[in-house]
Amino acid sequence: MKVLRYLKFCTTLLKFKINRQMAYSFSFWAGFFVDLTVFMIQIGVFKTVFSQITNLNGWNQYQMIFFVGTFTVLDSLYMCTYFFGVIAIPEKIRTGKLDIYITKPINTLFFVSFENMDFGSLLLTVPGILMLVYSSSKLGIILNIGKLSGYIFLIIIMLILMYDLMVIIRSSAFWFIKIDSLQEFENEMVNFSFRVPGVAYRGISKLIFFVILPYGLMATIPTEFFTASLKISLYIMSIIICIVFTVISQFAWKFGLRHYGSASS
Repeated sequence: MKVLRYLKFCTTLLKFKINRQMAYSFSFWAGFFVDLTVFMIQIGVFKTVFSQITNLNGWNQYQMIFFVGTFTVLDSLYMCTYFFGVIAIPEKIRTGKLDIYITKPINTLFFVSFENMDFGSLLLTVPGILMLVYSSSKLGIILNIGKLSGYIFLIIIMLILMYDLMVIIRSSAFWFIKIDSLQEFENEMVNFSFRVPGVAYRGISKLIFFVILPYGLMATIPTEFFTASLKISLYIMSIIICIVFTVISQFAWKFGLRHYGSASS
């Protein structure tokens, strides 16, 4: 019953956001085309690179297109759901607006995270899926239930992992007035992992971007799974890392909330 209540809450918020965004349709479509242009430029960059080389550590150009498609879908889904809610957490803590959320009869972090869902971002899944279909056909991949369900499962895992990383960084706002440098660092990590797939990492860089700061897992793991190049050990490791960071993010949030000084205190 609790899950149904939360789903109903999300549905209500989403309907409200859709109505607001349709009232400003120009901004709605402008944001979509800007994001789409960025991903098309990235495709162009990879096509240029692969005009000079045959593969990147075993990946050909169609695996790279699948990688970009996967990143596009991930970006669309987390921008649509929790991104705009989570990035607003530091301001709510700093200004004391978090007081309003604490008093509501619903999990505070859940409320804050999903109150600013952006329906427009969901449209980016369309070009993302087209990239996936195109590259899959070029790779000669035969789609089946196991492959599709496994891919969707890993997409969900990566969405949770990205959420955990975002919450951990924003939870530092309970102790620091400004965390702009941390947020800029996060942005650079996301952009870097978009431009450089995980197969390019070796040695200490692989430890950093797969375990310590696991941004390198995001689009790489689902891509390797779908293209049948993912090792079972890496599959299991990805799930374990997601669980570990979920525990850390929940602890960081709850610990910070216990030390939160409201606007009235």
